[in-house]
Amino acid sequence: MGRAEIHRGSSFLLLATLLLSGLALAEEPVVPDWAEGWKETWLDAYRDGSIRMSSKVTPRFLGNGRQELFAVLELRSLSFPPGEPPAASVALVIDRSASTAGRRLLIARKAALSVIDGMTEKDQLAIIRVSDEPEVLPIEPLTAEHRARMKALVSEMEAVGRSDLSAGLEAAFAQLSKPSEAGLYRQVILLSDGRPTDGMVDQDGLARLARAAREQHSIHVNTVAIGEDADLDLMAGMAKQGWGFAASLNDSAATTRVSTRRQLDLVRRAASAVELRVRVGPTVTLLGVMGLDAAVQGSLARVPVGEVGSGEVIRLVLHLSTDNVGKEVRPIELAQIDLQYEDALTEKRRTQSLSVKAELNPAKARGRGALDPEALKHASVAFVQRHTARADETAEDGDRAGAREILESTRESLKQMARLARLQITDAMALLARRSSEIAEQSRPKAKPDPSASKKSPKKKP
Repeated sequence: MGRAEIHRGSSFLLLATLLLSGLALAEEPVVPDWAEGWKETWLDAYRDGSIRMSSKVTPRFLGNGRQELFAVLELRSLSFPPGEPPAASVALVIDRSASTAGRRLLIARKAALSVIDGMTEKDQLAIIRVSDEPEVLPIEPLTAEHRARMKALVSEMEAVGRSDLSAGLEAAFAQLSKPSEAGLYRQVILLSDGRPTDGMVDQDGLARLARAAREQHSIHVNTVAIGEDADLDLMAGMAKQGWGFAASLNDSAATTRVSTRRQLDLVRRAASAVELRVRVGPTVTLLGVMGLDAAVQGSLARVPVGEVGSGEVIRLVLHLSTDNVGKEVRPIELAQIDLQYEDALTEKRRTQSLSVKAELNPAKARGRGALDPEALKHASVAFVQRHTARADETAEDGDRAGAREILESTRESLKQMARLARLQITDAMALLARRSSEIAEQSRPKAKPDPSASKKSPKKKP
């Protein structure tokens, strides 16, 4: 081979190397300036997303016949500096009209109390109670004295009168648009079943109110639709125009998520529009979803999580039953989990899937060795939280005997768990004792007649 050919070959190799290097450089993502201090975390999110999903099952081994078990799903976001939250000016608008009597008002009260608990002394708070006319506790710095007064006002609310949401919102906007609130991040949290009877009652009109507050005063309107029969579209329309979050609640055990979402509105978050979808396997029955509010239809469950913050851990517990027969050791698919979200760090739409399985293995299905201790610990606490919440709601609806039955049934279930793993459920047992006392001692407001209810015409005698 001549020197010219060798030189030509070397040139081709050099050119190919340069081209490949250029392609590699072109594919390397550019880390944004705001993530320079934690670039490896950002690159991790760029490659694999900002949320990791995993699961544990207890018991891990199944025998023949019907058996109940728990699957604990865990969402864990990457940790990064979220930034210092600004001081917030918050108006809680709570619908206490007669249509919310019972468990719906209980859920609204618990959600409002969780918001107050999640605020700091640098924040300001006003409360507007919606009925025939709005009752306003004016906005003030959240000192210890003011916090106690606000919590007492929420705790002793009774359902009465009609529902004028527009008047309640306008009262909230008036509080937040004061000159004293100009330098603060302004948020409205509306807790309602979304069924106004007076004032502005149409969806478009209420959405325009929220939009005007955002455009004129930079007020963010967030909505929490309460109850199975809440008007989700009306509530979501206000949140969309108010650039806020739209949540739904039908479980008093899941109310603290409202406070978390309010706080995440103030800082950098890992993800938004987070949603889980659960489909159980062919031999599996979904008995319940615990830890987050979920919409369940047969073998399917949709769990809207909303926003997820830096380093946040969220657990969802599936209460399942399965019926299997066979001597052959084999995996049993319990559920297929699909996760979707908007990655707030990389601005990408993400999806993940996870298959949750247990093992059919009658030889290993008995005894403590079949259990996953960590999963049992989390599942037992979630089980008590959910069932004591049901007891609380039942008592709020006036059925104290029914509440006692739920608590007794929960106690018996814990006794069954304790036979093999007493140490793993000590937290759940302590929680049950504390919540049982609270529910028994809680004074219940008496619901007043709903004036918006249509009167039945007397039957004509033949």
